[in-house]
Amino acid sequence: MPFLMNTRSLLLLSAFVLPHCPAWAQLTGQVVDASTRQPMPFASVAVWQKNGHDSTLLGGSQTDTSGRFVVTNLPSSPVWANVSFMGYQAVRQRVVLSGTPGRADLGTVTLLADAHLLNEVKVMGEKADLTMNAEKRVFNVGKNLTSLGGTAESLLRNVPSINLDEGGNPSLRGLATTIYVNGKPTQLTLAQIPANQIESVELITNPSARYDASTSGGIVNLVLKRNREPGYNGMVSVGVGNNHRYDATANIDWHEGKWNVTGLYSLNATQNPLTGHVNRVNRLAGSGVPTSYFDQNTLINLNNRFQNSRVAIDYAADKRNVFSLAGTLASGAFNTVSAQQYTYRDGAGNRTGYGSRDLDPQNNFTNLGAEFDWKHSFARKGQELILMTSLTRNRVSNAANWLTTSFNADGTSQPTYPERDRIDGRTIGNQYLVQLDYVHPLSDSAKWEFGVRSFTYNRDTQYFFNQLLEGNSTYALLPTYSQNADIRETVNAAYALYTRTLRSGITIQAGLRLEQSSLHGLSRFDGTRFGYDYPSRTGQNLFQSFFPSFSATKKLSETSELGLSLSRKVGRPNFRHVFVGIQANDRQNITIGNPAVRPEFVNTAELTYTHTKGSLQWLATAYYIYEDHTIKPFTQPSATDSTILVTTFINVKADIQYGLDQTLKLDLGRRLSLIGNLNLRNFTIQSETLQNQLWVYNAKLNLTYRFPANITAQVGAFRDSRGVSLQGYRQAVNSMDAALRKSFMQNRASVVFSVNDVFNSRRFITTYEQPTIFQSSMNRREVRFYKVTLQMPLGRPGATSRRNGRKLERPDVDFSS
Repeated sequence: MPFLMNTRSLLLLSAFVLPHCPAWAQLTGQVVDASTRQPMPFASVAVWQKNGHDSTLLGGSQTDTSGRFVVTNLPSSPVWANVSFMGYQAVRQRVVLSGTPGRADLGTVTLLADAHLLNEVKVMGEKADLTMNAEKRVFNVGKNLTSLGGTAESLLRNVPSINLDEGGNPSLRGLATTIYVNGKPTQLTLAQIPANQIESVELITNPSARYDASTSGGIVNLVLKRNREPGYNGMVSVGVGNNHRYDATANIDWHEGKWNVTGLYSLNATQNPLTGHVNRVNRLAGSGVPTSYFDQNTLINLNNRFQNSRVAIDYAADKRNVFSLAGTLASGAFNTVSAQQYTYRDGAGNRTGYGSRDLDPQNNFTNLGAEFDWKHSFARKGQELILMTSLTRNRVSNAANWLTTSFNADGTSQPTYPERDRIDGRTIGNQYLVQLDYVHPLSDSAKWEFGVRSFTYNRDTQYFFNQLLEGNSTYALLPTYSQNADIRETVNAAYALYTRTLRSGITIQAGLRLEQSSLHGLSRFDGTRFGYDYPSRTGQNLFQSFFPSFSATKKLSETSELGLSLSRKVGRPNFRHVFVGIQANDRQNITIGNPAVRPEFVNTAELTYTHTKGSLQWLATAYYIYEDHTIKPFTQPSATDSTILVTTFINVKADIQYGLDQTLKLDLGRRLSLIGNLNLRNFTIQSETLQNQLWVYNAKLNLTYRFPANITAQVGAFRDSRGVSLQGYRQAVNSMDAALRKSFMQNRASVVFSVNDVFNSRRFITTYEQPTIFQSSMNRREVRFYKVTLQMPLGRPGATSRRNGRKLERPDVDFSS
């Protein structure tokens, strides 16, 4: 009965109230950008009603993908509609809702971009210069001014913990670093990759079993620019400097619905006037009394010019499948024109001979690449399948003319001189990569990862050293100084990785990787075969083909984390290490391969601590590295001529190093920010008969100061302390780069003036010292130069951030397996 009474009461109340309620109405319309006339999804629409001095919110809505909105359940009376979007001037309009039911259509509402608000939004959304955690460090290229318009080589000089030698080769803690572009291997050198095409640099110091086992010196992944926002935008830049230096870049992005297209093009040219020298003293064993001297001075013109282009297309077929296709084309000429002057003297310092060697090369290269990727996301969160493939073909043509003279002390020409040589040849390299990764979550706190990878590198190398016969007009091939070989290198791998977060808050990760690797070469001159297999065909070294990894991380607080990682890696000999063929650097220094060289194995332990508080980021790493059977160059006098030094490669007993690597990022107020890095380590190298040990350090400091009127100054300083090798050492290297930027057009455009190597001090001086020989040599990669670069935007970034479409989550640049 109570229930029936209550029901009747409600019915009677409804009958009395409903006839007196106002008729309900709705408001419709569309919101577009005033400049581009493009629909604006996710704009906010709020409807208010004034009651004297107060206002009451009646309802609201958000625009859909076509910019349209509907606000319902509104009273049939005058109201106010407020339409807004971040970075735009809001529109407020009075609306009268009438009719039965009430309806009003605002039609098309246009929003104007607010320059002041856009600048504020941009500052809040800026990427950090550097982000760090226990596994990875990410360096934002856009914040680096000194490398603008340069190459990946100049860019890596500013990345904490990375060093570059006189050949532009990167290393981490003395170990060769593996370079990837978008997670894939490349045949291009760092000097052939434009810095303006790179969005960020990722550094992994101790990769897990997910990654290639030949990454003992860590991984540097160059992530190329690619638009992830809807719409159309881009950037063009041009730069000019002294020494015939110029560059131009155009980056264009378009994203519409399911499609994303990126186009990159760069042109880069430079001429570097360099100098070098070699000074040698031959001594008596025991007493050290000089018996003769050799001095050589070299003038070099490094003449480089190249173009690099790339087109990438992403297609989101549906919410679970994304397909990516990319093609690259790079070509150019890298020529080192040199003129050497050399002198021989006896122990008393009297000149016994002299001469010269002029080298005029005509080298060029062409690089073609194609990539296809696919990412499939399953219905279960975190479960995904990723396919990555790539094919690259690189052709390098070698040609040069050599002219060598040699004179006695009295100025008479020595027999068979002048000597004229001609170099002909080319190297064709084809790389193939297929990689498949699968992630299977077990729960919110545990998952399995599996992957397979197949990598093949085929090289056809021809280098023909021809000498003009005396008294004849024909050239004769010198096989001793020539190369004609076919090399095939393969690495097939599979891995499993288990990750779990324990109740204690510790996240552990354990993995195991199996790799089958081989290098097989055939010399076409004499049919000699060389190379290696791991594991061998008989399975003798099967254990050496397993590469385990382990890591554990613990979040100590909201701002700090502690991590431990262990791994085993391999360093495989390359073609230059194992091929028996003389490479003549100059008259007194030659290099020859050693087919007996075998892979080196590296065991690494890292303990990391990260701390973040406000603008402070600190990453501290303690590490221990043990390299077994390390591949090292070994130099000794020629058996036929003791004045000629022959360098080959051997497996030494071990390299041992331990140290501390500290990286700090800090903003001092609103204007000054710094990134500092200090790596201090003890390095020991030992063979069966030789040992060398030394404390060494590398330090980098990057200071950025923001002046009023959109002016920014940046200085990057670097010092690499004295280094040690098996048979000598390298002197310390110091350098500093500086840049000044003026931004305009709401900080979307800029002009940058930069100075590379301000004090012209970036010299690499190495010393070889043994009981009978002391030699010092100096080489340079670049000299001081000045440059002005202008950057201008394409499109309107305000428009690109408002158009909606399916987000194209292309296959993660995780470059696993």
